[in-house]
Amino acid sequence: MLLKIKKSRGSPVGVYFHGRLRKAGLPVPELIAFAPNAGPCGEACVIWEWIEGEPAEWEPPDPCPYDEAEFGELLRRIHDLRLDGPFGFLGDPASAGRSFTSHPDLGSVSESWPGFFHCARAAQRYFDKGYLDQREADILASLPDRLVDLLVRPEPRLLHMGDIMHNGNMILEPGSGRILAIVDYVESMAGDPRWELAWLDYYFADLPFGRAAFDMARFRAAYGTDHDPRDPLGRFYLAAILLFEKLLFFDPASSIGRCAIETVRQILASFERV
Repeated sequence: MLLKIKKSRGSPVGVYFHGRLRKAGLPVPELIAFAPNAGPCGEACVIWEWIEGEPAEWEPPDPCPYDEAEFGELLRRIHDLRLDGPFGFLGDPASAGRSFTSHPDLGSVSESWPGFFHCARAAQRYFDKGYLDQREADILASLPDRLVDLLVRPEPRLLHMGDIMHNGNMILEPGSGRILAIVDYVESMAGDPRWELAWLDYYFADLPFGRAAFDMARFRAAYGTDHDPRDPLGRFYLAAILLFEKLLFFDPASSIGRCAIETVRQILASFERV
């Protein structure tokens, strides 16, 4: 059995996301049991069916252990599932702060997609840290308004948002690499599929250090996207990945930290006249 515990009391732990995927015929484990406060400190707990196989984990120079086209088709089927509700992490309460404290400038839930990204808070955070100057911080704070015509277009779609492509979040058949199951729904959310696609572009095209092998062309052909990672949405989402996630943990003096800060500064400069 797989035991998953989420740190917020009474949260559904991705049960809704799991149910929608299962109803759509996507490969997910069977739900064995769920209790909203069964953990030792009142956490929500869920027990899933055990799926025998191998986790989708690999590092350079190993090849991707599964068929990128099969994965592309699978992710597209997830993104085709609409949500009749607000944007943000599924299970986050609309009124009571946050459950994902490791992402202090994201969400919680919002009726608008731009409202999910608290750019003004992030701008103040990174100005205080010395990562951005005042001009760059002002541009960052204004991005939801500058890009409002693009950011208000998405309808809420289901996103996995938990490093679905690796980090053990897919179970593979030994030998063939066929995808047997998708697991780990703790950060499942409603948002723009381009946000999740930007994470693949980051890991397999933009990451300058330790980039794992992945056939992006094969994935994108099967998914059915011809998005431009350097268009305004792509640049915003790359900056968001770095600002709202990676720079919370990167050492700013490290090579990858310095690269992330410089990338954000270049992206902000590109928006100066937008």
